[in-house]
Amino acid sequence: MQPPESFPPPAVPYGLASPQDSRSSGARTADLVVTIILLIAGVFGFAILAFVSLFLAMMSDGCMGGTCDTGLMSIGWLIALIAPPIVFIATVVWTIVRLVRRRIAWWLPLAGGILAVLIWLGGVALMDAGLTR
Repeated sequence: MQPPESFPPPAVPYGLASPQDSRSSGARTADLVVTIILLIAGVFGFAILAFVSLFLAMMSDGCMGGTCDTGLMSIGWLIALIAPPIVFIATVVWTIVRLVRRRIAWWLPLAGGILAVLIWLGGVALMDAGLTR
């Protein structure tokens, strides 16, 4: 026995896909996969930046007799060492929040990586500005 057509369709419990969502489930799956791949690549990228930042302190090896601005070089080194991991952690948190809210999130790790590299380059530029040639 079929219910009369005047009854509304049964409600779909929260978190389960409705028939209307089945069209976009492929896009969500692709977004999730690409986002996870970019986050894993970000872990390796930021590890490399942190490792290279440790060696940036060698830029001051050529400073003999107080010819360099060591304060500016120290600020640049700290920016290059500390800022990329902070950007990465903020990117990961924001990405997880967007994934939980079922929003597109693939662009966040990409934008966070670009921002971190630009900040790192800014720190290196400050270090270079502290060198007197």
